Amino acid sequence: MSKGRLTRQELGWLLTQEAQGAAERLRRGVSALTQAPPPPGVDPSGVDATLSALDDTMKMLSSLHPTPVSVRGRRGRTDLASLLWEVAPEARVSIEPGGGTEVFGDESELRRMLHVMLGHGSGTGSAVTIRRDGDEVVVGVVLGPDSSATADTERAWLARMALRYGGRYELESGMEVLSLPAEGVEVRDDLAKLRKELDEARKQGEAYARELAAVWASGDEPAVPSTYPPAASPAIEQLGGLVRLAGGIAASLRAMLSPVGRELVELRAPVSRKSSPDLDTVVRGDLDQRLEAIRRRLLAVQEFVAELAALGESDPLEPRREVDLVEIVRAEARALESRASRAGVDVRLRTVPDDPAARVGARVAPRLAGLLARELLAYAIAATPRGSGVFVHLLAMDGGGDGASGARLVVDDAGTILPAGTRRAVVGLEVEPGTFGRPSSVPLFVAAEIASAVGAQFELGDAPAQQTDPPDHADRGGGVRVIVTFPR
Repeated sequence: MSKGRLTRQELGWLLTQEAQGAAERLRRGVSALTQAPPPPGVDPSGVDATLSALDDTMKMLSSLHPTPVSVRGRRGRTDLASLLWEVAPEARVSIEPGGGTEVFGDESELRRMLHVMLGHGSGTGSAVTIRRDGDEVVVGVVLGPDSSATADTERAWLARMALRYGGRYELESGMEVLSLPAEGVEVRDDLAKLRKELDEARKQGEAYARELAAVWASGDEPAVPSTYPPAASPAIEQLGGLVRLAGGIAASLRAMLSPVGRELVELRAPVSRKSSPDLDTVVRGDLDQRLEAIRRRLLAVQEFVAELAALGESDPLEPRREVDLVEIVRAEARALESRASRAGVDVRLRTVPDDPAARVGARVAPRLAGLLARELLAYAIAATPRGSGVFVHLLAMDGGGDGASGARLVVDDAGTILPAGTRRAVVGLEVEPGTFGRPSSVPLFVAAEIASAVGAQFELGDAPAQQTDPPDHADRGGGVRVIVTFPR
């Protein structure tokens, strides 16, 4: 076996590992292009297609080179000192006594690593040291002259192999140093971690027992700590299934929509270079109008996919805390400003009492509350005709005659009125909302599921046709009103 040359299969495995790392870094670097609509003039579809092809190539390479060597030897406890004597009986070996030089791994792989390291040494009498350093077995070889043109590649292969074994490969003070975990260290560390976790669980259980005993002794109801996530309920479990489904659908739609942007760019090429200038202008103008209509539809689909992706990234078990609903709703309204501007819809936010510095507090999961508000605003914008407005009211309820307390979010649109007998079916996706002149009710369905999961009340009603307070709302037409009441 040659000491300084990598076999074709070893070289292929090394190149596969390096290419996989480069592909993953490239995918993370351009992931921002798929998270939001690209800026004007940027077409991410070509990058997406290239990355997908690169991923497929990496999978094929991985299947061709699943392991670094073609023949696997005995796998188990191996004494590196004994193996080193077999590999290089003529080398000058310096062994330091300690806790043992055994490691766990494949004997043929370890033998091959020693062969390659010795090939970088200072000749037949290579100076080699092996010692036990804490939880590692360290092998050092004094470097000789670089006689191989592939020395850098061989060192890269050694580094990859050491990383694969959970160790490391370093160059220091004219020596190559290979450090591998000693045999039994991993099992010992796992046992130590397990004992520590069991001890912490025992202490936590004792603390809970003392707290419960104190509560029962005083006769009070035990309180759940506010920092703990809420217990899983059927509504939360149902939302969890919806979150996973939304994430899967969003990923599939993005994959299908990726080539569309590239095709639109290709369609903008001149239609006919041989036609007369007047005819070419007419044809190009008609094509531009059609492409613009397609672009607007594609943008609407991308916005819908972005909403699905946001739902797929949410956490149904997100801990609840005290938040300001005014701040959350304002942030979501700002995020939808461009959509409202394209639709010609004005979104107005009002607090009751009407105060710019007012704060409407509620105890709710912040990201879920923001997603709920975004879905309601997006639905209201889609349902409201151009030139009309969406009106959002936030009310803080401190309790009254009915004893109700908490916060209330009211969203009124100026679309068509929805008959009372069909509202439950529309929210439940049981009927086609287009029959009543309404947009897709998927946002309403998602908002209702989130409200149920966070313990809020979700209601649908008629938006008032006229409103005298404030006076600038008086000319507003009726539509659908959505009311979400968050408990304290």
